[in-house]
Amino acid sequence: NHSSGKSTFINRLMGLEVQETGVAPTDDGFTILERYEECSTEDGPTVLGCPENRPFRELRRFGQTFSGHLRRKRLRLTENSTMPVGLQIVDTPGMIDLPASSQNSKSGRGYNFVEVVRWWAKRADLILLLFDPDKPGTTGETLDVLTKSLAGQNHKFLVVLNKVDKLDNSVDFARAYGALAWALSKVINRKDIPQIYTMFNEGFATATNNKLPLDAFSKKRVEVVQEVLRVKERHNDNIITSLEETMRQIEMVAAVVTAISLRVKWRLLQVRLCGVAILVAPSLILLKLVNNDVLVLETWTLAIAATGYVLTCMGVVSLLWEYFRQFQRLQCSSLDATFEEIYAEHFIHDDGEDFRLRWHVARPRVSNILNSSQCIVALPTIQPWELARIWDSLGQDVWYLRQLARLIRQPAK
Repeated sequence: NHSSGKSTFINRLMGLEVQETGVAPTDDGFTILERYEECSTEDGPTVLGCPENRPFRELRRFGQTFSGHLRRKRLRLTENSTMPVGLQIVDTPGMIDLPASSQNSKSGRGYNFVEVVRWWAKRADLILLLFDPDKPGTTGETLDVLTKSLAGQNHKFLVVLNKVDKLDNSVDFARAYGALAWALSKVINRKDIPQIYTMFNEGFATATNNKLPLDAFSKKRVEVVQEVLRVKERHNDNIITSLEETMRQIEMVAAVVTAISLRVKWRLLQVRLCGVAILVAPSLILLKLVNNDVLVLETWTLAIAATGYVLTCMGVVSLLWEYFRQFQRLQCSSLDATFEEIYAEHFIHDDGEDFRLRWHVARPRVSNILNSSQCIVALPTIQPWELARIWDSLGQDVWYLRQLARLIRQPAK
């Protein structure tokens, strides 16, 4: 959240006063900071339009308002600076603890803050979540970011309770730490909460009567800095983890969409057979009776019967089609039941927490696919052997990639 010491921490890391600091929110935009040969500052449209910034072009979809809240600072650092070349740090605006959703967050900031944060989170190698001990709660935008933007990114982020030097004694520290831990347990769908790093920004004036072990907190600050500086070592692992999770989500989306598509196709066949049985069979019986002179009808009677039959056919077809459309809507509204049915075998011996967390991310994609299709029958069917190939790749290829990543991390002999 805001006033948690994000900008001050970045300034200490860079060794320069590059970001404004203060108790009140001082920055309402996203700032990209990186080490460079010469100092320069670029605004959002320049960053998004420059040919060498192709990865950032995707951010254009968030609109001109967002591009006006984006900038990049290239900094010339001293030779003894520990900041490696090529490492980019993104300073984000503080999260506002007001009741908010992704919709009114867009109207309040002018762009969809939750989706923008998710875009950065998916591409980041490390995410620092800094909390102020005075405001350790998780409400408003903080809640949306933790439950939506950072869903599935738990392996990347570090939770930091910053500015602990502002606390007077161990009782205040226990209250702030406990409040943050309790709040995180309510929004992070895990049995155990992640480790909380407790630290303070070096250079802040510390009260002489402070009874907290500030030396221990200084060591935690060093650990956080070391995690930031070794992100290049985590890069390959994060890419493989992202690839693995994407493949698992693709398998889940394909399995659920295929199951619904097959179910709808089978129901369409049943509807057609029912329509044939209702409409064709009586007409064949009537024609046979007329041809065998069992039933003699006048011409005008036949004309009336034919007209009534056509109207009946139209009514039956309309009724059956409306029934089929309602069945399609029912499938789209019962996605959770379909998911439980497909992966039922995984819930026999445990609660399948990993599958449920993945479904929380995959469900909106399945819903978008079904709602954007005019007719679910037209969706392609994924064959079982194709899904089996995904599982084989997860078991063999992903493991092989992780071994390669581990070899790359090892120092050369």
